[in-house]
Amino acid sequence: MDGEALIWYQEALDTAQFVSWETLMRAMLVRFGPTAYDDPMETLTRLKQVITVATYKASFEALSNRVRGLSEHHKLSCFLSGLKDEIQLPLRMFNPHNLTAAFGLARIQEEYLISVKKPMKFSAEKGQFGLSNNYNSYGNSGGAAGNNLKYSPPVKKVFSTEWDEKRKKGLCYHCDEKWNPNHNCKKAKVYLLQGVRELEATEETTEEITMVADAPSEGDSKQKGVVVEPEISLNAITRTPSCKTMRLKGWIGCIQVVLLVDSGSTHSFVDPSIAQTAKLVVDKARKLAVKVANGQLVQGLGHCSKAKIKVQGISFYPSFYVLPLGGCDVVLGVDWLETLGTIAWNFHELSMKFLYLGKNVELLGLKLEGLTLAKGEKSMLTSMQRGKGLFLQLVSETNVLRTLGGGDKMQQLISQFAQVFEIPKGLSPSRPQDHRIPLKEGTQSITARPYRYPHYQKSEIEKIVAELLDTGVIRPSSSSFSSLVLLVRKGDGSWRMCVDYRALNQETIKDKFPIPVIDELLDELHGSVVFSKLDLRSGYHQIRVVPEDVAKTAFRTHEGHYEFLVMPFGLTNAPSTFQGLMNEVFRPYLRKFVLVFFDDILVYSSYWTDHLRHVQVVLEL
Repeated sequence: MDGEALIWYQEALDTAQFVSWETLMRAMLVRFGPTAYDDPMETLTRLKQVITVATYKASFEALSNRVRGLSEHHKLSCFLSGLKDEIQLPLRMFNPHNLTAAFGLARIQEEYLISVKKPMKFSAEKGQFGLSNNYNSYGNSGGAAGNNLKYSPPVKKVFSTEWDEKRKKGLCYHCDEKWNPNHNCKKAKVYLLQGVRELEATEETTEEITMVADAPSEGDSKQKGVVVEPEISLNAITRTPSCKTMRLKGWIGCIQVVLLVDSGSTHSFVDPSIAQTAKLVVDKARKLAVKVANGQLVQGLGHCSKAKIKVQGISFYPSFYVLPLGGCDVVLGVDWLETLGTIAWNFHELSMKFLYLGKNVELLGLKLEGLTLAKGEKSMLTSMQRGKGLFLQLVSETNVLRTLGGGDKMQQLISQFAQVFEIPKGLSPSRPQDHRIPLKEGTQSITARPYRYPHYQKSEIEKIVAELLDTGVIRPSSSSFSSLVLLVRKGDGSWRMCVDYRALNQETIKDKFPIPVIDELLDELHGSVVFSKLDLRSGYHQIRVVPEDVAKTAFRTHEGHYEFLVMPFGLTNAPSTFQGLMNEVFRPYLRKFVLVFFDDILVYSSYWTDHLRHVQVVLEL
């Protein structure tokens, strides 16, 4: 939702009007949809131009599209009758034959009327206001009426050098006293300041700036009468994506944050929780009320000057107002964008390029997250804590099996092969397809400098290594090879230990075993209606590494040196080895009733009786 619909939806949520999806649909139709009593034809005939021709044309098209069977002649007649008289009458002289021509002529007539309307002019020589000569020629320019139109306000001419001098000395532009944010001139007057550029003093044309003597407030630009009302867009408050925003990942100190680059916000803002966690210095005296795009005023909590943020290896020093944000941690608004100069912004690729400190810089935005499956209660709770939306659906597997007429037989079949579903204990046997790591000729032992781990990660690494030692997957090593480990957080909040084999992979001879293409596999399912999916438990760890290559899998942690006896994740040829073994095991049945994609096994059949037999064949392998 956006615009008026989003404002309506937020207000309705506060009053808890929606208890179901049907309630929301009915409320939206009542608020925005047509009713049974609407008569678009009557509304179309009564439609009149109020503002511009373009606005009138948009309203006309919205109504005419709802009237079916209306001829082009009737549409043209309704369109012309709704125009303003000063546009409609000249337009009928041209007798337009269709709506396109009428709209074009109406725009031209509208522009002509704007150009002939002469505003009030100020005479620099006489220092007075009056109507233009063209207008006065129709009346008594020298009579009493003409004298009543004249007004002589005080005029003060200010040269550009005088502007600069007063700005440097911190003086008020009007009374020559020291200026501060609370300054008020003792003798407040309304001046017409006439800015005169010294290099063009001989010209008659001068720059006219109207100012009020007691108007200066904070900042030099505001002394000149330009007052910027702080405003923040709804995207920063509601997490709603927009074509005017881009999200980046960055750091404030040691805190990782999500930054929203938003051209719809006048200033930059930081959430109070981030300001507190990152220990930013907050000036609580500098508070301001910020206007949200829906008209709501939000009270700020303070101001942070020149806070350091690091984005993709580049440091910036924006100033923030502290404001509660719902959609992100930090908002970088127009005040920050102005400091970057010319920006090449590609919203399709989510990238922005600019010149910063003499270097060409490109920042890449975060792609929008798609739907993901929350597996397990812990993963669901983590998603809820992060403010993500959840779609829940209850599915009765028992009813599905009953509709097929063989649920009990499938349960009996699974119970018959219960040992297949048990957690494997110990190492798998050696096979001809055990994983090998062939290195390029002349490759020496590969080692890497260890990472520095935070204290909390060391405890996790020790815990994971202990579990792998207990299962027999790894063992202590004295190999001359040594790769590094790092922790990656899973979706449920737990950690996964990964070995960085990039240096080893660069020296490994690549295997050219073909990996299946998903689209080609799906073509094989034509005509099938019954499916069963099997997923191997710890599939990679069911393949051994040949004894002579075990030393090459060695990795180092802060507490020791270990090596894998089974195929680890991260090796360049591991997918080919795994797919090759799976193809060899299921070769007699591939493309007949079995498809294999790494550790996923799909059994498909056209009939339920055949499917039971096919599943039994797979479980017997």
